[in-house]
Amino acid sequence: MTSPFSLRMDDDTREELVKHAERSEVSPSKLVNRYVKEGLRMDEHPVIAFKTTPHGRRPVLASRPGLQVIDIIGTWQDERQDVVATARYFRISEDDVRAVVSYYADYKKEIDQDLNAHLEAQENYKRVLHQRDARARRRVAKT
Repeated sequence: MTSPFSLRMDDDTREELVKHAERSEVSPSKLVNRYVKEGLRMDEHPVIAFKTTPHGRRPVLASRPGLQVIDIIGTWQDERQDVVATARYFRISEDDVRAVVSYYADYKKEIDQDLNAHLEAQENYKRVLHQRDARARRRVAKT
């Protein structure tokens, strides 16, 4: 649900916002909403940044933007919530893992949805590879 909100900004910022929105093919209103939402989250969780991925905007570790929160949380869960093991696996600090877990606690439902979608995509990929390999083996066996 959305509700109207009046906002004043200087002309240069507004112009830059409109240009960026056009390049991003979204409305200025949606872009402002995204910036405010992400900015509030980054203020609360300074180790978190946001990055555009093929699956949309995702929270990442600010010091390692290639490392998504869902990757860290998935590993942390696989490691029986062992912060030390998770930090060692990614070669990041234990404080970074704790900070990501804190972010997860605040946005658990959203992250769980992203993580489940990610795991489903991995399973689909494995299934496709298995089917492709099985077809290739059948072709080889026929020759």
